[in-house]
Amino acid sequence: MIRELDVVTLTHDIPDHGLSKNTQGAVVHCYADGQGFEVEFIDTIGESTAVLTLESSDIQLEQEIIRARVLEILSTLPADLVAEVRDFAEFLQQRQHQKAS
Repeated sequence: MIRELDVVTLTHDIPDHGLSKNTQGAVVHCYADGQGFEVEFIDTIGESTAVLTLESSDIQLEQEIIRARVLEILSTLPADLVAEVRDFAEFLQQRQHQKAS
């Protein structure tokens, strides 16, 4: 579920605005239907380059892309390294719980 302030990635080029697939933006507004979003894109110095109304098919949550990439990498690792990744993930989870306490 995409929410305001989520980081999203374009699923295709939008040449009229100089934006290419995989460009990241921030959701600044979600329409009530859950299918439309206002997304702001910025340049390397933090200046807004475009605010576009996009549909859910135009964008993907950055977290979903990261998770998919991690799973892709895990599928290529031997069992001992997969266990190390699991141990590291558990360590990060514990650290996050400690910060929340």
